[in-house]
Amino acid sequence: MDLDELRRQHAEIGLTARALERAVAEEYQPEGVARLRWQLARQLLTHVALEDRIFYPTLKRSPEASTRDHATALEKELGALGERFRAYMTDWSDMRIGREWPAFCVETRLILDMLMERVGREDRLFDTLSQRRGIDRSPAARSA
Repeated sequence: MDLDELRRQHAEIGLTARALERAVAEEYQPEGVARLRWQLARQLLTHVALEDRIFYPTLKRSPEASTRDHATALEKELGALGERFRAYMTDWSDMRIGREWPAFCVETRLILDMLMERVGREDRLFDTLSQRRGIDRSPAARSA
């Protein structure tokens, strides 16, 4: 399992989230908001696919029941956050954003807070797993 790749993706998600956060801090809708939203959505889709394919299945095969339980709980929570993000992307069309800029800003800050809180918890989990188990982060592990 390549935790470095997951961390790299978290860093990219964080950069895009902060750019979107700065955009929604503006009084009037700046150019590029739609691009940032879709960039974030693409990054999340890529990241979640990797977690679903490699990270969570690996944790769920752990010999430790607490690790398996933790992985299952995080995976369920991720599903709920994913649904919330999908609804956010669907509900806020470009036209609606233009009409309801202040409400969009509030909703965007809320979803970004939830997202970044989740990323932070995953980063702490990656650190714990790396330290406790010495998970192989070598290039050979990437093909696993």
